[in-house]
Amino acid sequence: MASDRLTRVPARQALSDFIRQCRERTSPESVGLPQVRRRRTRGLRREEVAALAGVGLTWYTWLEQGRDIAVSDDFLHRLTRGLRLDRAEREHLFALAGRETFSDGAESAELPPSLVRMINALDQAAYIMNSSWDVLAYNKAASTLFEDFKLPRPNMLRIVFFSDHYRQRIQDWQFAARLVLLKARHDFLTGGKSPLLRSILDEVLQVVPQAREWWDDPEVLRIGDMDITLCDAQGGWRSYRLNILVSENRPGLRIAFYDEKVGA
Repeated sequence: MASDRLTRVPARQALSDFIRQCRERTSPESVGLPQVRRRRTRGLRREEVAALAGVGLTWYTWLEQGRDIAVSDDFLHRLTRGLRLDRAEREHLFALAGRETFSDGAESAELPPSLVRMINALDQAAYIMNSSWDVLAYNKAASTLFEDFKLPRPNMLRIVFFSDHYRQRIQDWQFAARLVLLKARHDFLTGGKSPLLRSILDEVLQVVPQAREWWDDPEVLRIGDMDITLCDAQGGWRSYRLNILVSENRPGLRIAFYDEKVGA
């Protein structure tokens, strides 16, 4: 019986067993990975799940092996999104991880189809972010402007601070990165100090030395419009006005679109 199993199987092993089962039943196509004719592994490979959840392969392997390692709420949220778990499965995952509470929040809610249709109808690069700066949807022009959008679960903060491709394409990385950090700091401090956003900001502050200095900057900025200059595929510089719109019914969603400044 299931209740007997819960008493017999150590919590750590039950968690690793459940995650492995979810991995093995998830098809690559369902999470946007390319089709491969022959796969020795049933479902997803460990390295694919690690990439979807934003963790290292070694750490994830230890988790599936039932080793005694710390599991954060941020990781669990990313894993539920990466494996496309439904509400019952998410609640089960959090329970196995020893979490007393679980909150869906706006992070896991479905995007309004009207917003997706709107950005797909635009010629300009456009995408939709949530309050943790995850890119939830983007149009064709945006995928051309930002190659990192093609990776599983792109996040604008991680792209700005950790993507070599982004650094190569932007004209003044330090200028843009400082503004982005100050805007994200404002989001964190005024938005209930989200553990999801905090985890990303902690990672940025640990890895990027300049970010530690910018965090203490007295200037206060909130997310909004800004000018940005990026290099196109032909090696020419193009200036854009980055416009940010907020959904009235879903204030946690931000619609960003890049309007090229002609003659700039």
